[in-house]
Amino acid sequence: MEMIVGVSTSFSAAHSIPGHYKCGRIHGHNFKVEVEVAGEVRDGMVMDFFDLKKEVNEIISKFDHTLINEIIEVPTSENICAHIYNELKKKGLKVVRVRVAENDDKWAEIRL
Repeated sequence: MEMIVGVSTSFSAAHSIPGHYKCGRIHGHNFKVEVEVAGEVRDGMVMDFFDLKKEVNEIISKFDHTLINEIIEVPTSENICAHIYNELKKKGLKVVRVRVAENDDKWAEIRL
């Protein structure tokens, strides 16, 4: 049986959106990241939550307390979300959802 499991974590960082009338200035957010992966239940689990969170945190640790523009040229929430998704896929995970929220009422999401 296939099932979906997920974790959430967060990081704090600054960014600016080049050419944007408001967000072109350097500013910061406490980003929240949610990740869900799918897989077969084996020995009672799809994946240990600890291991999944460790994989996600390895990726987002590169963003924490940085200027994200030094990593992603146009660091919109959409591009940050896509970056996290692509890095998780490289690790061989069957990612079904990644959400990156700048705050409680603004987010970007990849949902497969």
